[in-house]
Amino acid sequence: MYDEDKHKRAVRAEAAKRGLAACMNDTKWRELLAEIAKLPFPPPYQRKDLLQAEPEPAAFEADVAYHGDWDEGLLPLFSVEWIRIRPRYLRHVARRLPETPVDCEAELVRALQALGQAYEQADDAIWIYGYR
Repeated sequence: MYDEDKHKRAVRAEAAKRGLAACMNDTKWRELLAEIAKLPFPPPYQRKDLLQAEPEPAAFEADVAYHGDWDEGLLPLFSVEWIRIRPRYLRHVARRLPETPVDCEAELVRALQALGQAYEQADDAIWIYGYR
């Protein structure tokens, strides 16, 4: 059985041990999720949990052919160390044709700026930190 209070205590202890401060709270995460829902598609992302050694998915260096699971994939929000968003995906066109990149970077950046959300752009991705 999942004990959320125990998980929150573990997250707080790990953040203190590593000298990290929270950059996000539930309100900021929920505002971000609401803006993501307005985009033309839910962009794929890589999530690093504060209590996990490796991010998921482990490989995220190139564009992918799937959307991000923004409804449940980020949960629990309080333990997200960072997310790396690829604001594009590879759309399947036809059997013998190469996949076509579909991009929503401009819309995502506008949404982040409208929210006043701190972010970094690097490695063809947008980084949002839950802890730093």
